[in-house]
Order: sequence, then C-alpha cells, then structure tokens
Amino acid sequence: MPPPHESHEPLSRQLERLLNEPGEGPFTANRLLAATGGRGAWLVMVLLALPFVAWVSVPGLSTLAGPMIAILALRLAYGRIPRLPARFGDRPLNPKTRQAILTGGLRVCCWIEKVIRPRRTRWLRLPWVRRMHGWLIAVLGGLLALPLPSPPFFGSNTLPSYAIILLAFSLMEEDGWMILVAYLMSLVAISYFIILAGLIGWHLVEWFDLLVRLLHRAG
Repeated sequence: MPPPHESHEPLSRQLERLLNEPGEGPFTANRLLAATGGRGAWLVMVLLALPFVAWVSVPGLSTLAGPMIAILALRLAYGRIPRLPARFGDRPLNPKTRQAILTGGLRVCCWIEKVIRPRRTRWLRLPWVRRMHGWLIAVLGGLLALPLPSPPFFGSNTLPSYAIILLAFSLMEEDGWMILVAYLMSLVAISYFIILAGLIGWHLVEWFDLLVRLLHRAG
C-alpha cells in the first residue's frame, strides 16, 4: 500500500483546474466546496478567519463568520457534504468575483504548500481524529462568534482566528507536524477565554456582594 501522502493532491491543482475549466451554471461557494471534494472547506474557513488576525477587528463581523466556520467544521467531522447555508452558499457570484476568489485562493495555497506539506498523515485520517478536529474548530468558531468588542477584550477574535487558520491549513495539507503548533495555539485561545470567564465571574460575585451589603445597610 502506498503511503497516504502519495495520493494527496495539492489544493492548488484543484483550484487551477477550476480556473481553466469553462463554467457551467452559476458559480457559488457551495459549488466550490463540491468541486474540491470538501477540501476547499478548509480554505473557506481560512478566508472567513483572516479578517480577525488584527488585534482590532470589524465589530459584529465575527458573529457571522464564527457560526459559518463551525457549521463547515461539524459537517466535515461527520463525513457530510460540506455546505454553507443556502442564503450564503448558493448565492451566485459574478465572473469577476469567481476569478478573484480562485486566483487569490490559488496564490495562498501555492505559498502555504511551500511550508506545509503532507507529513505523518496516516493518523489524521482516523474517523475519531477527524471528529475531534471538527469539534475543536467548531468550539473555536463559537468563541470567535462571541459578541465581545476588541477594546477592552483584545484577543477575543484574534486568538481563535489564529488557531482556526493553523488547524485548517494543517488539515487541508495533512501536515501531522504543523498541526502540533495548531494545538498549542488552540490551547492558548481556549485558556484565554477560561481566564476571562473566571475574571468576569469573580467581578460579578464581588459586585453582587457589594450590592447585598449596601442594601443591608440601607435597610
């Protein structure tokens, strides 16, 4: 049996074919996902997470991108056809937008494939590992969707986006080494929210205690 990575086709080649083949019917995000055999879902997740790599991001955008990332991740986790909700995924894109998406995605993939490549891939294909990664990205997408403004919650969008991007690229190219870096980034992101929740809970308890004492004195 040949090693798993020998049957691995870089996503850049699939995107190149889409660029060169004549379009049949309207080009949509869901058609891109279907044409790339689902691997394009990882690229879509990256594109959805990219606007949040800066420490101050556009308010409200994460509440839309986060759930879409989570939906794609969970569908991939359970071996279902990766699709976006029809409202977004089946909306026809004009030829100029199609060209921009495929060309931009091709450039990103060509650059990433120089750094990230199939290494130690066999375990990444195990069903329970696939589900674990899907749930991990879904959790990160949920954290990204939390309506926390960048100031004063700096990093609330950035840290999950870094983790999602690293995980998506590692899984897209089946890189069993790079995904270890993605795990570390995921741990940092989740720990940030655990600490943040603890601090918020502690302050709420303090404020409630102060309110009780004020009411007691007033009575």
